[in-house]
Amino acid sequence: MAEPATQSRTDASPMIMRQESFNFFQPPMPTQIERGSKLYLVPTTHGEVFDPDFAPEPSPLSDLPEIERWTVTYLITSLEILAKRRPIQQIARSTHRFTYNSISSRIGSIRELPRIRSIHRNQPIEGVIEMTTLLNFKERTRALVMRFEGVDRKWLCTEFELL
Repeated sequence: MAEPATQSRTDASPMIMRQESFNFFQPPMPTQIERGSKLYLVPTTHGEVFDPDFAPEPSPLSDLPEIERWTVTYLITSLEILAKRRPIQQIARSTHRFTYNSISSRIGSIRELPRIRSIHRNQPIEGVIEMTTLLNFKERTRALVMRFEGVDRKWLCTEFELL
């Protein structure tokens, strides 16, 4: 004999509902995607607080420099800075202050300039480029990861990590 959907233990206890278990073998339920929804860039602040009138503004790709050439130039410049062959001021305008301080603390951390093995770029959302570069040092391969955000009509490096 089947049990009813609701049961009462005592007169003072609340009603208990029985739920049916989920069937893992059912086909997926259709989902409806809204065409108007889109991910957009919220500029990285690293904890800084800005007056809304002076906060960084995301820029469309049409207002930004060509990304392939710009990222390779930034990559080579930053490697030469780490090897003490260039002054760090050359990347000051295109680097977030938090990232700039992080790079400046690592000047001289590499002894020789590596060979660039490969460059991989990814654009998770419009106005953001994530780049992974494999670098060959004499006997070692290391990865350099960077994130660039398009703000105020320029590319800004917001993350930089040599692994």
